[in-house]
Amino acid sequence: MDDRLTRMRHSAAHVLATAVLEVFPDAQLGIGPPTDEGFYYDFLLPRALTPHDLKELESLMEKHKAADYSFEYQEHERSELLKHFGENGQPFKVELIDDLGHDEILSTYTSGPFLDLCRGPHVPSTGKIGVCKLLSIAGAYWRGDEGRPQLQRIYGTAFGTQAELDGHLERLEEAKKRDHRRLGQELDLFFFDDEVGPGLPMWQPKGTVLIEELEKLAKETETAAGYDRVRTPHICKESVYHTSGHLPYYQESMFPPMELDGTTYYLK
Repeated sequence: MDDRLTRMRHSAAHVLATAVLEVFPDAQLGIGPPTDEGFYYDFLLPRALTPHDLKELESLMEKHKAADYSFEYQEHERSELLKHFGENGQPFKVELIDDLGHDEILSTYTSGPFLDLCRGPHVPSTGKIGVCKLLSIAGAYWRGDEGRPQLQRIYGTAFGTQAELDGHLERLEEAKKRDHRRLGQELDLFFFDDEVGPGLPMWQPKGTVLIEELEKLAKETETAAGYDRVRTPHICKESVYHTSGHLPYYQESMFPPMELDGTTYYLK
């Protein structure tokens, strides 16, 4: 991702948090990173957000951008930040600090009234962020764990010019028209059921035919290329994921482990 956009979007996430705290002073803050498409920030709020809230937050973001607050880097002792975030009702920040190991010096960035635990990078000031747009609201469990609080995630994006933003929004609209989740249901290929779980399709007859034809094509192509097919179990021991190196990095986004006869198993 373009370093200019990374800094801009990371800075926009901080300005979004500033605006949210202005509307909800008791909001608890999660994390707010830049992404390839924009940025997001997670919040525990006293009520569910609405599209109207996004418009209000956008207006407040523009106010803070116009104030042109400098992004000021500072280093603090660990104990100082634990006290600061603890006294200001930010338990998620306290948890993040606790997880940073034995680092005794931690960094923050301050922009106007907002201070956040952060390594950067940022643009020099809020006035250098460019053009912002808040896009949507979604639910997100803290640290990807369904046993932890469900936060509200606000997605947004930022570009250097209005033309760049408009082009991005047009691409998003075109992508919606081709969204397989919508087309699949409109064409009676599959449907979703809350009783089964989010993101788990129930394939209907037309969709099942499509799957079987694709599987047939894959087998024919592999056979023609000289490949032999094998099958592996859908679960395996925890040690396999340690060997592969996946578990330390992806454990939070994996399904919970299964325990059997004193051995831990994970879904493939």
